[in-house]
Amino acid sequence: MKLLLCLTALMACAAAATVPARAAEATFVRNLTFSGRADLTITNGAGAIHLTPGPAGQIHIFGRVRSNWGSDESQVRDLAEHPPIEQTGNIIRIGAHRANMQHVSIDYEIQAPPDAYLSVSSGSGDVTIDSVGADAKLETGSGNIHATGLRGGFSAETGSGNIYAEQIGDGDVKAETGSGTIELRNIDGALRAQTGSGTIKAAGKPAGPWKLATGSGSVEIWTGGAAFTLDAECGSGSIQSDVRVATQESNSKHHLTGKVNGGGPLVHIETGSGSIRIH
Repeated sequence: MKLLLCLTALMACAAAATVPARAAEATFVRNLTFSGRADLTITNGAGAIHLTPGPAGQIHIFGRVRSNWGSDESQVRDLAEHPPIEQTGNIIRIGAHRANMQHVSIDYEIQAPPDAYLSVSSGSGDVTIDSVGADAKLETGSGNIHATGLRGGFSAETGSGNIYAEQIGDGDVKAETGSGTIELRNIDGALRAQTGSGTIKAAGKPAGPWKLATGSGSVEIWTGGAAFTLDAECGSGSIQSDVRVATQESNSKHHLTGKVNGGGPLVHIETGSGSIRIH
């Protein structure tokens, strides 16, 4: 009987040892006030970033701190009590100093004025922007970018992930992903969109040169009656245009150049394998 009890106790201890410790979690809230136009920079090693519009002169920050492998509850609690937030007047920096953030991730929910100058960078995690940001610079190492209501020119880059972005007003746009799709709307300015593998869709007015390139995937553009000069080429696939192209040099299955509505800024489209369509 004693032997049986000992064996049972040992088995119970072994089973308990295989159960991973529950991840620690804590939250924090900060409310910042300032005068003038906000200059907002957010840097995050791991975790999602979500921005929504808020009133002028105020920024509301909600953070959720989570432990990963190798961290402990005290580290999570310390970050929640002393989050990486710095303010100098209207200049706000979130996550700039992350010395104590090894093995810890933070998800941010932030309300900011729609016209805030915006720079967002995440090592791994999705970036979601709802109607916030002027002259925005959005970047994530691995994750998706979904942004609406970006004012003026902007750039969006991800190492691996999809990009969806909508522009308000005019300005040059850059969108790049190593692998993923790109969809852009209301573009009014120059455009550079590139993906290693994935489709590209772009709608707007080519007020400057457009260059769209994908290694493997299709490309579609909607230009709403704008005037431009087309140079489209695909390695394998076809080129279709719903608008009349006044051919200048070539008109084949894989290469089409010419003027649309009298010509204008150059719109260069290329794909290694995929089709091209001009709506």
